[in-house]
Amino acid sequence: MHQNIIRNFHLDKEKILSLWLLELENQCKDIYTTSLCNIKLVANKLQLLDQESFIFIVTGTNGKGTTCLVLEQLLIYSGYRVGLYTSPHLIKYIERVRINGKYLSPLEHILAFSEIEFEKNNIALTYFEFITLSALFLFKKERLDVLILEVGIGGRLDATNIINADVSIITNIAIDHAQLLGCDRESIGFEKSDIFRNKKIAIIGDKNIPHSVYNTVKERNVILKKIGHDWKWKVNDNSWDFFSKNDCFTDLPFPKVSLTNVVTAIAALCYSGLYFSKNNIKNVIKNLWLPGRFHIIYKNPLVILDVCHNPHAAIHLSQKLLKIKKNKVIHSVLAILKDKDIDGFLSPLLPLVNFWYCASLDHPRSALGKNLIKYLPNSAKLFQNIPDAFVDAFYNACQDDIILVLGSFMTVSEILFFIENEQFFKTEHLKI
Repeated sequence: MHQNIIRNFHLDKEKILSLWLLELENQCKDIYTTSLCNIKLVANKLQLLDQESFIFIVTGTNGKGTTCLVLEQLLIYSGYRVGLYTSPHLIKYIERVRINGKYLSPLEHILAFSEIEFEKNNIALTYFEFITLSALFLFKKERLDVLILEVGIGGRLDATNIINADVSIITNIAIDHAQLLGCDRESIGFEKSDIFRNKKIAIIGDKNIPHSVYNTVKERNVILKKIGHDWKWKVNDNSWDFFSKNDCFTDLPFPKVSLTNVVTAIAALCYSGLYFSKNNIKNVIKNLWLPGRFHIIYKNPLVILDVCHNPHAAIHLSQKLLKIKKNKVIHSVLAILKDKDIDGFLSPLLPLVNFWYCASLDHPRSALGKNLIKYLPNSAKLFQNIPDAFVDAFYNACQDDIILVLGSFMTVSEILFFIENEQFFKTEHLKI
């Protein structure tokens, strides 16, 4: 692969990066990991395990991306040079790595890939292990002050867990990825809390903490800081206040993203020991925005994109929908992976959605549209693909209706890609 890239370097760099990622997916599709030994071998060769930066690592069933975004923005405003690694991406791979809030060029990723490919030699790596090493390589080259690493799945066997973080964060613990993490909160808590490090700080944004997490805390002498005990918040009529043992911020604006995750990120900063600009906190919160999270892209009808894909996220989404539904009709475009708790995911949404438009994702793990319909009312419609389902929903909706696209990052990604390439909406209405 390395030689092929060099041979084709005259091609468009974005095209080269796409080809390399496709090749990686094909090479790694049958590689599974039961330990972090292989990725650590390659990381040692590249001297990536001893990052000089202050490091946050963030796991949780939901809200990881939001928590990472708040940390990134507050730290950048405070004058730090910050690297952020998140997953998955919505449209382009380069979304996964940011330095000081900016994406890197395809060429920079290609060069990092070539370094990883050369050093790994014949060592087998999963797709996520390969790209995580690439991100760490890019960060180390830049000599950053702070790194923020979002865990892909779980924690114990996640590629990001090769790094010893200064502050570990669990946003919440709910059932998802049961085949990999277990079918109960105790098992999932065990997997996620493995990111905790000896005598380092752990922040938990879930009030109901499993015993397995407390066991990890005890075994590793972790400095545990938890919601409702070490920090809390109070909602007022038009603002909210944050309190911890050493800090107090009042009259804060409500964010467009999850308030719980904003609070968790602020708590992590307060206990990290890092200076952060308290004067800018209101501006940062007011301007927070994350694509694919209750993402409104059109007004009449109101088109909302949301990547939620598990029961915990669906409950949160249903609460937001209740606030805006009133007498409006909701049309929902749905595609989801087959290994999700589909019944549990749909339960809080079924009383709110009037019409369902189902399709399969272009992915081997996709739930088939014809199987999705079994969970839905008889009026649910089946389509060949997600764009077809969306177009039908759009033309069936009245101006005052709501169109909700949900079920997966891939579902939202397909719609964003379709809208952008087909110029489905007039430019002046587009809010992507």
